[in-house]
Amino acid sequence: MRARLTVVALIGSLWMVPSMSRADTAAGQLVYNFTYSANQNVQSRDSVNNVEDVNESGSLAAGNNGISHYGGSLTDKGTMTVNVLRRQPDGALVVMISEQGENLRRASPAECVVYGNTHVICDPDKTIYTEEYTLLRFLGGNFVDPTALDANRHWIVTQDSGLDNVHADYTINSDVNGMMQIGEKRSVKESGAGHLTTDVETKVGYDSKRSVPTSVDEYATQYTDGGIKGTSRTIYQTTLSLVSDSVAKQ
Repeated sequence: MRARLTVVALIGSLWMVPSMSRADTAAGQLVYNFTYSANQNVQSRDSVNNVEDVNESGSLAAGNNGISHYGGSLTDKGTMTVNVLRRQPDGALVVMISEQGENLRRASPAECVVYGNTHVICDPDKTIYTEEYTLLRFLGGNFVDPTALDANRHWIVTQDSGLDNVHADYTINSDVNGMMQIGEKRSVKESGAGHLTTDVETKVGYDSKRSVPTSVDEYATQYTDGGIKGTSRTIYQTTLSLVSDSVAKQ
């Protein structure tokens, strides 16, 4: 039995605000090519008790165990556009992000504020896809803060927002004239019913001179444990590649 894929965002610590002011003119534009896929497997118990059938003799015969399996997948590719509007006094970057997928993943421009510690605030009335948040959290101007690095060029980001607990480890694996390769290991745990857990491993190409990600390769596993009601596991894969940067020309 198959069911339509249900996609759950991987934000983990998204703070919503009712409105944000717009800037009069854009400071530049970033354009990325993206690919996205999600594959979901659900094990659901339709009955608490095993199903039993009555055979021809009138006695009970063991039936199935009441567990059904569902699955679904979703893929798309296209472009993602970020218009940089302004930088706030606290260092946060105000942007408009939109997505133009070849199939279903299409989102109109939405205003967001991104911080160097991967915090993201977006217009709650707009549709913003999981892969857009993947890019947004690396756009903050001080994402790589030299003062926060330890001797192994490593730093940690922790966030608690509502029911979500986020722990992320970052390591600069190489740095050639400011062109960095950064590894991310990120865990998002949501308390309450369902025990939602997301584990993320990401490789980020990063231009520290321009404070902009040049490539992102993310692999995320999201797991929900509903106990006797069943479980759900979804694997998300997202890649991003910078193809145009007019911000650098400003």
